[in-house]
Amino acid sequence: MSEDAMSEITRRGFGRLAGLAVLAAGFTAGTGGASEAAALAATAREPFEVRYLSSFGRQRYFTYPTHNGFVDADRIVLGQREAGATSLWEVNLRSGTERFLARFATPASDRNPFVWWNIHSGRLVTCAGNAVWLIDLASPSPVKLYSPPPGRALSVVVNLHPAGDRVLCSHYPAPITAGPTTAVEIELTGGQVKEVFSGNVMATHFQYSAHDPEWIGYSLGGSTRTWALHPVHAPQGRMIWDQGAAGVPVATHEVWTSGADTGCLAVAIGGSAPGLWMVHPDDRPDRLLARGPSGTNGAYNHCSVSADGRWAVTDTNGRNGSGPGQTGSVALVDLTGVHPPRTLGPAGWGSAHPGHPHPGFSPDGRMVAYTDTEAATDRTRVVLCDSHGDWAPRPLDWQAEAEDLARTVSGGSAGTFADPQCGSGHGLLFTPAAPGDALTCRFPQPGPGLRTLRLRVKHHDSRGIYRLSVNGTTVGEPLDLYSPVMTYTEPEFTQVPLQAGVNTLRLTHLGQHADSTRTPGTCAIDRIGVRHPG
Repeated sequence: MSEDAMSEITRRGFGRLAGLAVLAAGFTAGTGGASEAAALAATAREPFEVRYLSSFGRQRYFTYPTHNGFVDADRIVLGQREAGATSLWEVNLRSGTERFLARFATPASDRNPFVWWNIHSGRLVTCAGNAVWLIDLASPSPVKLYSPPPGRALSVVVNLHPAGDRVLCSHYPAPITAGPTTAVEIELTGGQVKEVFSGNVMATHFQYSAHDPEWIGYSLGGSTRTWALHPVHAPQGRMIWDQGAAGVPVATHEVWTSGADTGCLAVAIGGSAPGLWMVHPDDRPDRLLARGPSGTNGAYNHCSVSADGRWAVTDTNGRNGSGPGQTGSVALVDLTGVHPPRTLGPAGWGSAHPGHPHPGFSPDGRMVAYTDTEAATDRTRVVLCDSHGDWAPRPLDWQAEAEDLARTVSGGSAGTFADPQCGSGHGLLFTPAAPGDALTCRFPQPGPGLRTLRLRVKHHDSRGIYRLSVNGTTVGEPLDLYSPVMTYTEPEFTQVPLQAGVNTLRLTHLGQHADSTRTPGTCAIDRIGVRHPG
């Protein structure tokens, strides 16, 4: 087994690796064990494909969430950290073949020894060596497009116009510590330069609105972060979000990538209204589209929005925030609120850029890529999640909130808990008193037959390992619900025989992951659903 595969099994204990985590980590004394599982050939899985596009040894990473890192539906560009350099590689997602694009020297004195890249219409732009570079992907060869005036330093964040014909960048007194700020727009053909912003403040993250690129979003510090420019409506720039009035002490990492509406998606952290906000530069009110966790563990950080405006992805903080060595996750959020958030996968946090997860969508919205960092080494790799066309879970024939079902416990206690990540804002929490204690829920079905059973479960650092059974028959491998970071997953179990009338679903506590903070570990369920196979 490879180093990366073993690391994945031993250090991560949720999602589709839940069964393996039981075997790899072991658990405390309890009734039964892994050898008693799998009486049915059902398997827990998520309705999307997860692929690793590189190993930790390659030191590859994905680009910044304000940028597009995909060439098209079949190709992606990855960065690779090297000794004294950063290289860019195009990877074909169908064949796995790679193509070298460019290499940029990064001296030890460089405060940003990496690059971010942005792609549109077969062209890639990036910033390296205090210059903006253009690469035509039809015939890769870096061309220096722009250098700032003497004594000025460029931000590494550069943004392509949706038409793919010009790029935004900003520069500051060198080394970059404060303003004044100048932002310029550079034509890719001809190199003409036009100043679009000048001020004594420190302004960053200049972005075109994908929906109406005459609007340019940018950021200031503190509670005055979210601003925008427009040649007619805001030629000098104006603040477009009063975070204090919205009850948001920290708002960050705005993205203007929705092609469905003019505005930005921003992350609110802490306060009374954490989560994902849509902010418009016109008179429409700011809206909290998806409430997120308010605590450190599982709180949203960076975000991205699909071009159609329907879906968002966000990386989440670990137990001790977003510091080095933390394990967080990447969450998929339905901005319409039809489906509750769910976890695409774990994500380690590195000591600095580019080791942050920074999830982003492909232009067609089908795929999400993000960076994962290995805690012990700070090495990075790139993870790809593929929905194969639609992120919406497959429709269910029947679904119920777990807390609404008739239930009994054999040992321990069960009750309702509140969480905005739950489908109805609440879920069912089982707290066992000892191994062998069980939670039993009863649910109706109109007729007998083999069905696919879907659970929506919460993973946390206090959770245990549970055996799932339906009508007395064990289903699948034991579920390890431990995770160092709060997440929600929706595993499905196929070929589960149900009977007409009342069926019983039982979760029996077996033990817990070695790192679980509670003995016996708890179990939290949001929803239970059933559908016909196929």
